[in-house]
Amino acid sequence: MTIDPGLSQLNLRPMTMSDLDEVLEIESASFPTPWPRDAFLHEIKHAHQNICWVAEYAPEKASAIVVGYIVIWLIRGTAHIANLSVKLGFRKRGIGQYILANALLTCVDADVQGMMLEVRASNVIAQKLYQKIGFEVIEKQADYYKDTHEDALVMMLSPLNRKNLADLANYG
Repeated sequence: MTIDPGLSQLNLRPMTMSDLDEVLEIESASFPTPWPRDAFLHEIKHAHQNICWVAEYAPEKASAIVVGYIVIWLIRGTAHIANLSVKLGFRKRGIGQYILANALLTCVDADVQGMMLEVRASNVIAQKLYQKIGFEVIEKQADYYKDTHEDALVMMLSPLNRKNLADLANYG
């Protein structure tokens, strides 16, 4: 079944405890070593120090479902993307870009000057998303992911450009 959610059916909001089962399902399907429930609980409890959002798809006359999430740590004028994923079946529809660009606009409002992240060297789809937003590879970390011994690419975006992000933040 192909679902093409429109902007009116996609909502970004803070992650809550009641989202955890859906978030963990997406997390387990997305990563070889998923974050445990306690890690997400910690992020929800410390929401004043981070961005911890879900993207919710709510078609007319149907229950809303979580289709993606993001966790960004805000650290003294910089930020670190800790986790981002979109539910299988909803990928390649611009939802990841929508989540990321809107979260980065919130970072601009919080006077964040730069953003960094690590991404698996094999995760070309994520790398393309980050490059579209404006991230650049600044270094390679050998054997970064201990679960698979895979290298990570460290990517940076600085400065954050409100106009570019606003153009990318619209869904549809």
